[in-house]
Amino acid sequence: MLMDSFVIKRQEYGSMERVSQENSARAVKPHPKPKVKGTGDAVADELKDALRFRDERVSIINAEPSSSLFVFWFVVSCYFPVITACLGPVANTISIACVVEKWRSVRNNSVVMNPHSNDTDALMNQVKTVFDPPGVFAVNIVSLILGFTSNIVLMLHFSKKLTYLKSQLINITGWTLAGGMLLVDVVVCSLVDMPNSYSKTIGFWFACISSGLYLVCTIILTTHFIGYKLQKYPPTFNLLPNERSIMAFTVLLSIWLIWGAGMFSALLHITYGNALYFCTVSLLTIGLGDILPKSVGAKIMVLIFSLSGVVLMGLIVFMTRSIIQKSSGPIFFFHRVENGRTKAWKHYMDGDKISSEREAFDLMKHVRRTASRKQHWFSLSMTVAIFMGFWLLGALVFKFAENWSYFNSIYFCFLCLLTIGYGDYAPKTGAGRAFFVIWALGAVPLMGAILSTVGDLLFDISTSLDIKIGDSFNNKIRSIVFNGRQRALSFMVNTGEIFEASDTSEGGPEETSTSSQSSQIRGDSDETPEENHSGVTSPPASPQGSLSMLSKVSSAKGILPPEYVSSAGYESEGSGICNLRNLQELLKAVKKLHRICLADKDYKLSFSDWSYIHQLHLRNATDVNEYAMGPEFWISPDTPLRFPLNEPHFAFMTLFKNIEELVGNLVEDEELYKAITKRKFLREHRKTL
Repeated sequence: MLMDSFVIKRQEYGSMERVSQENSARAVKPHPKPKVKGTGDAVADELKDALRFRDERVSIINAEPSSSLFVFWFVVSCYFPVITACLGPVANTISIACVVEKWRSVRNNSVVMNPHSNDTDALMNQVKTVFDPPGVFAVNIVSLILGFTSNIVLMLHFSKKLTYLKSQLINITGWTLAGGMLLVDVVVCSLVDMPNSYSKTIGFWFACISSGLYLVCTIILTTHFIGYKLQKYPPTFNLLPNERSIMAFTVLLSIWLIWGAGMFSALLHITYGNALYFCTVSLLTIGLGDILPKSVGAKIMVLIFSLSGVVLMGLIVFMTRSIIQKSSGPIFFFHRVENGRTKAWKHYMDGDKISSEREAFDLMKHVRRTASRKQHWFSLSMTVAIFMGFWLLGALVFKFAENWSYFNSIYFCFLCLLTIGYGDYAPKTGAGRAFFVIWALGAVPLMGAILSTVGDLLFDISTSLDIKIGDSFNNKIRSIVFNGRQRALSFMVNTGEIFEASDTSEGGPEETSTSSQSSQIRGDSDETPEENHSGVTSPPASPQGSLSMLSKVSSAKGILPPEYVSSAGYESEGSGICNLRNLQELLKAVKKLHRICLADKDYKLSFSDWSYIHQLHLRNATDVNEYAMGPEFWISPDTPLRFPLNEPHFAFMTLFKNIEELVGNLVEDEELYKAITKRKFLREHRKTL
């Protein structure tokens, strides 16, 4: 009787309902929706949390993700500042050698020996350095000050102590002047102050390299500034915390090299430039053996310097690898997927209709597999190109600098890239040693990061091959159970289905037997750069079956009063028991997805799983997207499959949001029910009086 009165009088208390809705809205606040370029109106929090990249890095790029300009401006906004942060401190380190070292030398005819001898001290005594002209030295000092000032300003901007516009103005001006002045100094010295009897020392060649590095920094920052002026991104460096911290480690490495070069110059009785070359050989564990510590003090300091330097270099290599693999890979994959999805969507809009939801899903999976394959080939080709560039072009420079044959130069560079360093070939000229410092500091750490990345890629490929071979021979490799106490997780590993029909029984997933009608998930798996490959398996079970079975839930005692949830009239209104059943179904799904999130972050949902979760979300969501109800949803701009995702986490967060909304509705209804009950009680009380 009481519930009948509640049903009849529901509209009478519309004002109370509005008040209750306002209270519920305050209790359950909507999630903020950060915008991502090219994703429709907004991206919800559940998608933001499940992305394998920072969505703010993409959202600030003013270009469509499917266009090639998107990749270009993303690289400019993110990695051009990182490159500058690495080149700037190295240029400052080398510029000190430009100031300390004399640029000219003359042969000492009083010392006669075999020029092919390995006695480094005797070879150095063959030449005598000559003081530089005062003008050359003064310009060199000014260039050094400008370069250091620009580098300090860049550090302040990286640490967010200085605004973008001020930093760019000072950096571009400072490095342009530093590089230009040093370049003019080098040209004038070589044309005017370098007679035929004089030779160019390692200091002169260090000056050439420093001027080039300064001007490269200018070009990089100018390109970044042009992108800002074209409104391709806001006035900021699009960097992650680890990308900002890499400059601090690069500066620390430069300080370590400056200190080591000064120390070993005194201990080994060699020039500062040659000491910098010795520090580079020691720090990169190449060990050519052309310069050796002979005193006990020098040997002790080599141990201290090398141990600390190798640890520091290892940190830089690790951070470089992290940037290459984890930062850029998912975003490039997103670009390729979006490119393929946009083409498929255009064909659909032009009349190429989608007949079923499964067809659209399979088409999107094909786009993702194609993007993953292109990503792997691109990574492999870039790795080979970088390796060949450092190897063959570096060998070409050493051929002319050291007067070696090109084969011997290739042999020498290959051994250095792998940090073997037999010592049978080592640079002895000023040009060769100066180039070796900058070449080795760039090549050896980068090769370490690249080879480590290639190793991970080959390991993933071999794992994929093992899975495919296991499938073809029916070895059931995927039947490994991660946790024997979790039967549901064992079922998911064996079959790939999260939601099976037997799980919908009253006892819950732990008390029921597994279903043999589910399919394997790996047939629908994504092949992103960080995800597993798999073969084709049998099609999954229909999600409609799971939905119908999961609707058979037990009673909801304890959530609301029994008399409140027992009204058939209230159930017909679409709330009450209907909401409770939806809530219980959502809780079951969230419980399973939570187990998956904890056990395997790379777990791939099957078509059955995706469809079930999508339909469950549509049933309970208040805001349904434009294409969410059609079969073309999976290739539409609203599909989550366009992103590299942690799929279980995304599904978990999506359904958890539905739970929040349902709980808010139940709270609202309960408050309304209490208000109606109170009004009825007062009315009955007045009648009795």
